[in-house]
Amino acid sequence: MPMRESKQMIKSYIVDAFTNQAFRGNSAAVCLLEEALDEKTMQSIAAEFNLSETAFLVRTETNHWNLRWFTPTTEVNLCGHATLAAAYVLSHELKLDVDLFRFHTKSGELTAKRLNNQLELNFPRTKTDIIFETDLIQSVASNFISLATAGEDLLIELLDERSVREYEPNFLEISKLPCRGLMITAKSQSLSYDFVSRFFAPRFGINEDPVTGSAHCALIDYWNRKTGKEHFIAKQLSKREGILDIRLLDNRVTLCGDCVTTAKVELFIEKTNSNPLSGWHDLDPGTLYRHMFGSFRKRNAC
Repeated sequence: MPMRESKQMIKSYIVDAFTNQAFRGNSAAVCLLEEALDEKTMQSIAAEFNLSETAFLVRTETNHWNLRWFTPTTEVNLCGHATLAAAYVLSHELKLDVDLFRFHTKSGELTAKRLNNQLELNFPRTKTDIIFETDLIQSVASNFISLATAGEDLLIELLDERSVREYEPNFLEISKLPCRGLMITAKSQSLSYDFVSRFFAPRFGINEDPVTGSAHCALIDYWNRKTGKEHFIAKQLSKREGILDIRLLDNRVTLCGDCVTTAKVELFIEKTNSNPLSGWHDLDPGTLYRHMFGSFRKRNAC
C-alpha cells in the first residue's frame, strides 16, 4: 500500500507567566492535545519552541487533564510557570466554566483554583535540609551563608540581595553538581518583597530560568524555617524578572502570579502512515513547523 501523508494541527499558546507585562516573567508554550503524543514527538515540539518549558495537556474527563512538561532537551517532573500558563489558557483563552482545574502529573495531582479573576496553584512542599559539608560547591560559590538540599536541587543563601543580583554563574561547574539545578537566594533589601532568588539548570538545557515556580516550593520551606512566616512575596532576579505570591499550607504550597498571552500558535506535525488503521510513525527531521498569528494582549491571571 502506498505511503500516505497527513498533518495534525495542534492548537498552542505562548504565555509569559509570573508577570503582568509581555516579554517579562517566564515564557511557556501550552499545547492542547486531543490525545497523547509519544515522548519523542513531544520532545521535538519542545525543542522547536525552544522555551524553558513546553506544557502538553490532554483532557481525560470533566475538570481533569493529564499534564507533562518538557524543556528543549528533556522531560521534567514538576514545573510551576508552565502549570500556571496551562491553567491560564484553559480559563482565560478557552474560557472554560471550571472553578477547579485538576492536573495529573509525574508529581501527583496539582490543582489550579479560580478565585474570581485569579488562579491559585497548589503544589507539594519541597523540604530543605542544611548541608554542613560545603566542599562540593566551592567551584560555584565561595562566599555564602548556608547550603541546603532542596528536592532535586541545591539551595545556596548568599550574603545579600546585591550578591544574588551580581552573581556570575559558571555554567560548566554548575552542570557538574549532583542536582537538577542550583538556586541562590537572599533576603530582599526592598520592603515590597521578602526574599529574592535566581535559578540555574544548565544540565537540562536552561542556563538561567527566568522565573521558577517549582523552586519556590523549596524556597518557601527554607525561609519559613528561618523566619517562621508562612506568606511571602518573592522576586526572581533574572533579566526578565518575575513576582510570586506564595503561601505555606502544611505540606502544600500555593503560588499566584500574573500571566500574559503573547501569541497563539497553529503547530503542524507531518505524520507518515502506511496504513490508515495503524498508529502514527515518528516524526521525520525537519517536518515540524509552526505558524504564528494574533496580537500581543495583556491579561491578568492572578
